[in-house]
Amino acid sequence: MLLKLFRLKDQKINNDNLAISIFFSGIIFSIGYLLSGIIPSIINAIELIRIHKQDSMYFEIFKYSSIALLIGFLMSCIILFTSFTLLKSMTKYIKEMSELKQNNMAVALLLSSILISITLICKDSLIFLLDIYVPQPEVVKFN
Repeated sequence: MLLKLFRLKDQKINNDNLAISIFFSGIIFSIGYLLSGIIPSIINAIELIRIHKQDSMYFEIFKYSSIALLIGFLMSCIILFTSFTLLKSMTKYIKEMSELKQNNMAVALLLSSILISITLICKDSLIFLLDIYVPQPEVVKFN
């Protein structure tokens, strides 16, 4: 999918072109790192089931978890796309994709490190936005 997105259809991820592998590894790490921040809030929602032991909560927990992961993944893609667009505008004299096709390791490391750095900066903001806009399951307990 990443090969099609970056118009590298004729390239293969193998030992012949490590630059593309490094670049894609940076993208996958960035998405995984951003999504790892969502896991604690999903675990907190699951803890509601354990504490209140309501059978009707299972659907709510599944719904909340699915929405949080979907929005987190979409926001991760938007963050990475914006980062890459910003990077391309800052390095307008470097043809990143053609350099990756030519197995330029320096460009691959530069791209990956900048994407990972922006990811590290944006993670807390993403978690904050998800906590605000994704409703957590409500627990109603009657005594």
